[in-house]
Amino acid sequence: MSILLDKRELKKAAKELTLVKLTDVIDTLNSVLAERQKEVELISQLEQLAKSQGFTLEQLGYKLSNDVAVTDTPVSAVKSDKRPTKPKFKTINKESQYFYVEAGQLQLLRTHTMKKGLQERGIDVVPVSKVDKKYAKQIDSLIAEATAQAVENFNAKVDAWNEWAAANGEEILSKK
Repeated sequence: MSILLDKRELKKAAKELTLVKLTDVIDTLNSVLAERQKEVELISQLEQLAKSQGFTLEQLGYKLSNDVAVTDTPVSAVKSDKRPTKPKFKTINKESQYFYVEAGQLQLLRTHTMKKGLQERGIDVVPVSKVDKKYAKQIDSLIAEATAQAVENFNAKVDAWNEWAAANGEEILSKK
């Protein structure tokens, strides 16, 4: 019964909507869309101006809110003036690394906090000197992969640091 009432109400509403009302709604939506586009363009100009002057938008009293229309500008351009941690590159020393075998593959222990969890699951975590000989060929590739990831992470942190350092007169770091 309620389905029939809903259909009747829909038909009644459809009859009330005329072409004039539909075009009026479309015009209103287009004008709102044009206003939003102008706001997006103005925001991007403000971001560029603030960045060129060495300010963040938060320093100027402007904060982005989540309910604003999605823009093509990266949010990373708006950072707080909080000092980031200065990145330090940690070399991966082959002799100090630990490995474990899971699902028939040798894996590098990325963090020592994983060690206890792996041991609780019954997986042996061993230093490089005690890795089975059948997995010895994989050690160098795992170390190389971890080193590449460490360099990538360091370079990303250097980018963030340098952006902050340029605005605050600190030491500019070089990438690895």
